[in-house]
Amino acid sequence: MWAATGVSEAAIRPSTLQEVFVDGRTIVLLRQDGALLAVEGICPHLGGLLSDGTLKGDRLICPLHGAAFDVRSGAVLADPFGVEPPEGGVDALRSYPLRVVRGMVEVDLPTDRSA
Repeated sequence: MWAATGVSEAAIRPSTLQEVFVDGRTIVLLRQDGALLAVEGICPHLGGLLSDGTLKGDRLICPLHGAAFDVRSGAVLADPFGVEPPEGGVDALRSYPLRVVRGMVEVDLPTDRSA
């Protein structure tokens, strides 16, 4: 289900994190190496707001405990203790397809609310 974010493509600055709320979900929008990306905005470890995190290249680091995720895929790069997969116990971030319609960003949300 495509959903409007209320954010224009031009408002998403390179290497910055922009939090939006869409259909009851917290999502982070970002532009990395020219690509627009959308990932889950809440860390699956302890619920940190990822928009307050640090972006280092393709690595998004949670501000609470340092879990690191790949912004392109949502994959866990390191858990809060620096343990790299396949060890560690942090779930991956959801990543969302997005598109730009008449200059405005939309994200494709799963119709299943648990996803």
